[in-house]
Amino acid sequence: MIDQILNITSHPLLIAVLIVVATWVLEDAAIISAALLSIDGFIGPLLAFLALFIGIFSGDLGLYGLGRMLAKWPLLSRQLNRWFSEEKISNANEWLRQRMVYTVLTVRVIPGLRLPSYLACGYFSYSFQLFAGLVLMASLVWTGILFFALYWFGSMFWSELSAYKWFLLPLFVLGIVFLHKRVQVSR
Repeated sequence: MIDQILNITSHPLLIAVLIVVATWVLEDAAIISAALLSIDGFIGPLLAFLALFIGIFSGDLGLYGLGRMLAKWPLLSRQLNRWFSEEKISNANEWLRQRMVYTVLTVRVIPGLRLPSYLACGYFSYSFQLFAGLVLMASLVWTGILFFALYWFGSMFWSELSAYKWFLLPLFVLGIVFLHKRVQVSR
């Protein structure tokens, strides 16, 4: 029974699905994990990259869609009008509309800004085609650079760490979570 479970969980397509899901939870940790799994031969690097891209791209489109849904929720509109004047909301809409291309491309690389920015793009009903095209480009480039750099550099030393290397992965993940919290607190 245990052998069957291990055989199923080591299948590259299942690992790819898990990578997709992991990007929705913690993107940076998913990229690092996918690179390390590729280095160890559990999944091919191209399949791992494809899984990362699909997860990141679909997650970004999901944020846009969530923003569109929130715009149709009257309770949220009333609450926003309590917190901010209609003029401030209109100014934020115009500011973001004028800088949409720059913003969508830039927030891909700055931790903590993607959620509010992509939600706002959906909330203000910006062009889905433009948004999707920008996110597609940003996801391909940024994810490609990170994944293949980690894969290349990791290939140099990861296999030399012997059996202890998989104990380091949780430390990497905790380090990323800690850094994300530090970046968000310092703003």
